[in-house]
Amino acid sequence: MEWVLVPWVIAATILLFVGLYGFFQLEKRVKSIEERYQKILALADDADQATIVKILTRLDEQKLRLGQIEATLQRFGAILPHTIQGHGVVRYSAFSDVGGDQSFSLALVDERGNGALLSGLHGRGETRVYAKPLTQWRSSYSLSAEEQQALGQARQMVNGG
Repeated sequence: MEWVLVPWVIAATILLFVGLYGFFQLEKRVKSIEERYQKILALADDADQATIVKILTRLDEQKLRLGQIEATLQRFGAILPHTIQGHGVVRYSAFSDVGGDQSFSLALVDERGNGALLSGLHGRGETRVYAKPLTQWRSSYSLSAEEQQALGQARQMVNGG
């Protein structure tokens, strides 16, 4: 009869040790959670669940606002390369009988060198304005020395010079 009880006693002893180990592990986890909870409660003077809910609500609102700001930043990042980022202006006297450097060449370009070049030629009887498109720092029309100088100033501004 004793030989029947021996396996049951061994099994019960093993189960007892496994149960005690599990109990101590659970106690350790509860203690860790309680310590974290006490740290959270220490954040506010009148620490209670309502305060924690307020903090969590504000965190959720901030997360939402951050998402909106990131979306806006992405839109700006897509638009920015197409904005005027460099300009160059050269004033000169186009005709020998007109003084005062009233003629001009103005280059307006984005970061890729796309944009427009405007030139105004001032004479005694009239002033004419011409526009030339720019694509990757070049125009399909020939450029005067003054227009090339204005384009060079714009390129230097874009390249950080």
